[in-house]
Parts: sequence; structure tokens; C-alpha cells
Amino acid sequence: MLTGLSIRDVVLIETLDLQFSSGFSALTGETGAGKSILLDSLSLALGMRGDTSLIRLGAEQAVVSAEFDISALEVTHPLKIILEEQGFDQEQPLILRRILSSGNKGRAFLNGQPVSVGLLKDIGQLILEIHGQFDHLMNAQVQNELLDSFAIGSNPEMKQILLFLEGAYRDWKKAEEELNQRRILQQETQKQQAYYRQILEDLDKTSPKEQEEEILLQERLDIAHYGKISEAVQEALTALRTPVDLQGTLNTVQKNLERVNAIELKDLTETTQALDRASIEVQEAYERLRSLYDLNQESAERLNKIEERLYELRSVSRKYGLQPMALYQTHQEAKDAIEALEKGQEHLSQYEAILTQRRDAYNDLADRVHDLRLKAARMLEDRVIAELPALKLPHAILKIDVRKQDLPGPRGTDHIQFLIAANKGQDLAPLAKAASGGEMARLMLALKVVLAHYGYISTIVFDEIDTGVGGAVAAAIGERLALLGKNVQVLAITHSPQVAAFARQHFHVSKRELHDRMETFVTSLEEEKRLEELARMLSGSVVTTEARAAAKQLLESAQ
Repeated sequence: MLTGLSIRDVVLIETLDLQFSSGFSALTGETGAGKSILLDSLSLALGMRGDTSLIRLGAEQAVVSAEFDISALEVTHPLKIILEEQGFDQEQPLILRRILSSGNKGRAFLNGQPVSVGLLKDIGQLILEIHGQFDHLMNAQVQNELLDSFAIGSNPEMKQILLFLEGAYRDWKKAEEELNQRRILQQETQKQQAYYRQILEDLDKTSPKEQEEEILLQERLDIAHYGKISEAVQEALTALRTPVDLQGTLNTVQKNLERVNAIELKDLTETTQALDRASIEVQEAYERLRSLYDLNQESAERLNKIEERLYELRSVSRKYGLQPMALYQTHQEAKDAIEALEKGQEHLSQYEAILTQRRDAYNDLADRVHDLRLKAARMLEDRVIAELPALKLPHAILKIDVRKQDLPGPRGTDHIQFLIAANKGQDLAPLAKAASGGEMARLMLALKVVLAHYGYISTIVFDEIDTGVGGAVAAAIGERLALLGKNVQVLAITHSPQVAAFARQHFHVSKRELHDRMETFVTSLEEEKRLEELARMLSGSVVTTEARAAAKQLLESAQ
């Protein structure tokens, strides 16, 4: 709870130190006395937006400190979790300090250590609420948070399911993002699909091999060299066959010599043997030349095939603007691309299945949250309606409409709207259309009384909650503020003596001239001075005996 507020050089306040107690405290004073300055100062300490216009005239800076006792908060309280994460002591008093300087944007401190204004604001929102004219109650998000706060308090399962729901929503959206990225990649691949399928069709027919052109060119070069040998071989064959058959001549000479060599003349015998060998070698030479000739004929045919293959490769290369040596690699890339496209479609189906699975998981949790909200809404309606007669709204009906819509979010698919019929015979309508300012204030108060057991806020500040009401209605508001003060600390700026009479602590805000300038002062009122302030609020500037008697009666009836 808020235990102290220290203000230095803020607008009309030069120096002010206030100490607050638990329960319900009222701040009263004439219009323009400076009650709003207190709220502005408190807001500044809680990290709200600061303006250098708040700096008192003639001062260099404005300084505001708010001290809180957090010893009663549980270790699971969001505030203590943040303090632990930031490395701050969770047991000592919590002091939020803000400095506004005319020359810079200001500074923020937490227990004397510099921190960001954002951290100050995050902490402030976890420990104190400031309510003005209740415009925020018309906000759909606020209504959602109010219902969920009650649902969590009345059913612990709700908190865990909401956490699961937020996680399921993140998982769903992540799967959706991944699927979209895969689809984009698939679309980009499909744009090249026609090209790859056409080139794959042509290259499948061509079937290029690795380094094929280079191999063919070398083979063609080798065959061209053999072509020169072929001419000499053909000439040699011709010489051996025409005009004289050399082999036949050798055979004839050899036989004739053998026939006449009856006496086996040695020289003649050696001659015939030489002719025999020559005949054999000539035959061998001829056979080799013939083989070479046949081989060269095959090479000629191979050369034709090489030329045809080179033409085929180069034709395909020109068609796709490639080098012939790149055909093999391109062929492999085309195969890989088509395979990737087919696998990509399979992967796409897998991602679609994951997305469906996660969306279904989210929808299941959203349905459970919807059912729990419906149940909590009926309970909250009954409890708030039970509070309204005491606030002089005996015929008011509150309806919390929980309706599914096609706008999923981390908190589910529900659209929540608070509807009210403030008077008998009225139709239910949204708060903005069906409730006056006073009725809105009383409805908010009834909600806060009911929700006091379920929230984590330890201090609530009401700014002129009694606007537009008086008499018995104001007394009913004061009674409910005192009741609310039993569960949380309540501070209320009020112009109603009926409301102020129920306060456990009463502050009076006044403005007077000091040293040729106007200054705002705040005084904690004890018995007699408090009675006098209530009498002033009842009668005006001139306090009468009757007003004092009425003030005394108010205090006695409020006890």
C-alpha cells in the first residue's frame, strides 16, 4: 500500500510530505485548491508522462517520491517477480522517485537506483490504480480484463488455461508465418518450374555427360591424326596388290627354286628359306595394314558420330544460352530443382498439417476459456447486481455479454461487452449509452467491491467518484468505499461530506497566499478540524451551528 508521498516544487506545492494509512482515506477541499496536483504528482512518481509545466515557477526541477509497503504481497505477486528479475530487494519498502528538470526529459529512480521511466510505469501499474470519470470502463479491453480478473480469482484453472491459450496462439501464428514463408518459396520455385521442366525434357533426350565436349574434341583430334596415317596405309596396300601381286610373286619364285634344287645347293636352300620368311612377313605386314585400314574406316564413322554429337550438344547449349561444358551440371540442377519442387509440395503439406493442428489446439483452448468466461460472467453479474441496491440502484441490471467472434487473439476469440439497464423498464444497452456519470461511478464501485478479493492491486485512487450524486446515494458510495477499504487501500478525492464521513483518514487541501504567491497545502484532519471541514462542505463558506450538528451526525452514522 501507499505509505508516503513526498512532493517538491510541483506547480503550487513547494514542499509537501504526506503519510497514508490503510483503509479508506478522503481528500477534500474547495475547487481549485490543488487536489488535481496531488494526482498529477502521484502519477508522475508512477511513471506516467511528465510535463515540464509541472515544475513550480522559479524552481529548476520538480521531485516526487512515492513510498509503498510491499511486505504483505505474496512472492508470486507480479510486482515481486519484476523486482526479483531486476535485482531489487523484495522485502524493503519500495520507493519510486521521479525528477523533472527544465533542461532535460527527467530521471527515474527505484530505491535510489536509476531506472527507466518504463520500468517505473510497469511497477506502478502493478500496485496502484487511478480512476477518473470512468471513461475507461467503456473500453472493451478493460471490460475483458475485469471479467478475466474475476474468472481467475473464482477459478484458479482459468489463469493456467489463459497462459496455455497465449502460448497456443503464439505457436499457431508461428506455424502460420512459417507456412507463408514456405508458400512464398514454393511460388518462387514454381515460377521457374516451366523452365526447368522444359530444359529437363531436352537434356533427358540429350543425356549430356560430364566433360563430354572436351572428351569429344580430344577424340576428334586423335581421329584426325589417324586420318593422315590412313592415306599411307591405303597406298601401301595398293602397292602390295597392284600392279604385281608381291605375295604371289614370292611364292612362285620360292616354289621354282625348290623344284630345281635337287642337289640341295646350300645357297639356293638359304635363298628359298629367305623367300619363305619374306613371304610370311609380307603377309603379316599386309594383314596389319589391312587391320589399320579397317580401323581407320571405323574411325571415319566414329568421326561422323562425334560431329553429330557435338552439333547436338551445341544446339541445346545455344537454345538455353549455355556453354556446352555446362550442360551436364545444368542437367543435374534441373533434376534437383524438379525433385525439390515435388518434395517442397510434400513439405508444404506437412506445414499445413502442423498449422491445422496448432489452430485446432488454440480453438480447443479458446472454447474452454469461453465456457469459463460465461460461467464467470453469470457469477459476476449476480454479485454486482447484489451490490447495486445499496448504491441506490435497486432496479439496475448488469448483463455481461460474452460472444465469440472471428477475430482470434492471444486472449481468445471472445468479444466482451458490459450492458446495463440502470432503471426499471429500460432495455439493456452498452454502458456509454445507458448509464449516467453517477451511475457509472456506482457501477465501477460495485465492481471494485466485488473484485477486491480477486485482483493484485493494493491501492485504488478515485477522483471525484461522487460527481453528479448527493444525499443518500453519496452516503451509499461512502459506505462502499469504506467496505472496499477493508480489502485494499482506497484514496478518494471527493466534494461530498457524506462520502468523506466514512473515511478513516481525512486530508484537507487548501490554497493560500504566501510570500506573494499562491501555494497549496495539505493537512491531515483530526476530530474537531474534520468536523469543521464536513460542516463547511455542508453549508458553504459560512459554517453554522446546524451544519456542525449535521456533520457530527454524519460522522456518527458512518462509524
